[in-house]
Amino acid sequence: MLAPLLVALALGVLSPSVPLAQGTGSHEHHAGAAEIQARIDAAAPGDVVHVEAGMYHGNLLVHVPVALHGMDRPVIQGDGTGSVVTVTAPGVVLSGLLVRGSAPGPVGGPAGVRVEAEADGAVIRDVIVEDSYAGIAVYGARGVRLLENTIRGRVAAEVGDEGHAIDPDGEATPGHEDHAAGTGVFSRGDGISLWDAHDVLVRDNDVAFARDGVFLSFGRNLLIDRNRISDSRYALHSMFSEELTISDNTFERNLSGAVMMYGGPALVVRNRILDSRSPSTGFGALLKDVGGVELAENVLTGNRVGIQVDGPPAAALGEVRIYRNTVALNRFGVSLYPSARATFFANSFVENGLQVIGQGTGVAGKNSWVFEGTGNYWSDYRGYDLAGDGIGDVAYVAGGAVEGIVRRAPVLAALASGPAFGLIRAVGDRWIDRAPVVEDHRPLMRPASPAATSPAPNAVTSAALGAAGLAGVVLAGLTLVAVRRPIRRGRRRRA
Repeated sequence: MLAPLLVALALGVLSPSVPLAQGTGSHEHHAGAAEIQARIDAAAPGDVVHVEAGMYHGNLLVHVPVALHGMDRPVIQGDGTGSVVTVTAPGVVLSGLLVRGSAPGPVGGPAGVRVEAEADGAVIRDVIVEDSYAGIAVYGARGVRLLENTIRGRVAAEVGDEGHAIDPDGEATPGHEDHAAGTGVFSRGDGISLWDAHDVLVRDNDVAFARDGVFLSFGRNLLIDRNRISDSRYALHSMFSEELTISDNTFERNLSGAVMMYGGPALVVRNRILDSRSPSTGFGALLKDVGGVELAENVLTGNRVGIQVDGPPAAALGEVRIYRNTVALNRFGVSLYPSARATFFANSFVENGLQVIGQGTGVAGKNSWVFEGTGNYWSDYRGYDLAGDGIGDVAYVAGGAVEGIVRRAPVLAALASGPAFGLIRAVGDRWIDRAPVVEDHRPLMRPASPAATSPAPNAVTSAALGAAGLAGVVLAGLTLVAVRRPIRRGRRRRA
């Protein structure tokens, strides 16, 4: 049934069809949505219901498997209660509409377009959603396709609950309502929300000013492809999703990029994740207890943390492999928790404030930095390649005294690449017993990952330049912290 409807829309073949809504043929036409509702109610399965340009006030229920097609972008102005357009029939196609004016939320999970569980195979294409709690929400349906839609959230509304990704007690609930910020018109919902949805394609959508650009919970076989998400809390937020593919998206200027928690397996490939700079989260990609992950060929630049790995807790969940990514100009390139178990290879770590940092003790030796003879490219590598085979002859080692100081006092991160910390590294390499976070015995002499896109002027870099004059002041104190205490402990042990 779906194929004939789509062909009819593409070719303008409108038979069988329901007569056009009556009006002037311009956006000056005003009518009640009851006019459209009557035509939906009277339609037969497979009909195309046309809506000409104009403003239609009220909510719609699409309970018959029809194609509802807007001509010259008619506006469906909701009445401020519930969802504006609710789809309950299988095989429905919505296209060419501008939808706005849902209930404030979060109670009831209202949306501009809400697809219910019985609406398998629904297609939402080229729909604009404005001024609604959630943009497009899918609850339990199978085989839904969300294509080429534009969603703009409530810009003035609060985002809220930014720390969910780092809250050990945070859990998702159906509809995501417990993560709403505030009440009434000040609530901002997700751009695209999928709960218990299977076999879904989300492609070529443009989402901005949402809570989460795309929120996924308890879904299976989901493809999130070629979308652009900006100016939201998390660009993508996945909870307990399985068989997930995130490919060729651009996530820009969000508080965090791809936040993935629990579930798996997942393939995250060829995405551009830029300028996630929240001081609380700011992750380009967060992998928290997700098993069977392939994170490959992504560009992550200008974020607070390029990649953070926490877990998975059991090897049975599947390996985490991170390869051929470009991780550049972030405050921290990689952040690892003691539970992290990941393999890194063929990545390029370029001019990050700190290339790798361990969060807490017990990180050393738990991750692999070489796979099948291939290590990673490090912009601060000072080794050599006498054989000319493209592999450094000296291991790249990182994660010592400087990283420990920054972990205990994050405010000093702006100085991490400066001369004061360079001296501390040199002293530490010579005198302090190390348990490094990184030991890459096959470092690459040239990058093998995608070219980076320069982010906007990095606030971290600006802070570093402004703080450069402090280097001499803090040098003596930092050296004492990093060097003197370990030496004293060593002397006591020898005594």
